[in-house]
Amino acid sequence: MTAPVPVLLNHFYVTPDAATFEAVARSPLVQELAALEKRTTVRKDATYTGLYLYAQSTYLEVLHPDSDSFGAPSGIAWAVEEPGGIRRICHAFDADARTVTRGEVPWFRLCAPAQEMNALADWVMEYVPEFFAGFHPDQPPAHPGITRADALSRYAASCGKQRQRAEGLLADVIALELALDPEDLRIWNTRPLRIEGLDVQVRPAAGRTGVLSARLALRRDAGQSVHQLGTTTLTLDGRQAVWRF
Repeated sequence: MTAPVPVLLNHFYVTPDAATFEAVARSPLVQELAALEKRTTVRKDATYTGLYLYAQSTYLEVLHPDSDSFGAPSGIAWAVEEPGGIRRICHAFDADARTVTRGEVPWFRLCAPAQEMNALADWVMEYVPEFFAGFHPDQPPAHPGITRADALSRYAASCGKQRQRAEGLLADVIALELALDPEDLRIWNTRPLRIEGLDVQVRPAAGRTGVLSARLALRRDAGQSVHQLGTTTLTLDGRQAVWRF
């Protein structure tokens, strides 16, 4: 069996209904959480509109239901931060990497497993230096590497949200709860990945499948409150929050 390859969380996405998407977009609380960007991304292989909440090293994406999907209604993008690390992933997946562009600018190298799940898309990505040289190179960080934090700094700076990212409540995504049907669960258990820095709880589905909730680390005590955002619920509890989708 292939030795597990260490990966980090880059981001996850969920696809709610249109009313929930708009409720999240309009929420004052979400505006306070982090740098929030609403954007339409045009790639050579897909076009999609989403809400992006940029934390320190991770982010979450609320995808508009009318957008091109990524093969499932929710998904997880894993990351490697060691230059060339995507090659180990491809070897473990017995797959080839491809370069994804943002417009005409190379963005990251992507490797996806051949066996896909129905309820949960997943892939591994490695940012490339050409992205930082070609996408708002006048914006921070001045001397980027290829880390997730470098990319998020550039994303936030490019949309004028540096202060919101630095001062917002959201520190990072620290846990995900998944529910998978038996076949997806079998595929999940064959993934040759060692997840670091993220608590992932996976259980057999008893109804809804995919990403059910995310636990968020907060920078400061936010008190205790519950907020309904469309069909989702965001619960603040001191220095953590749980967003149920």
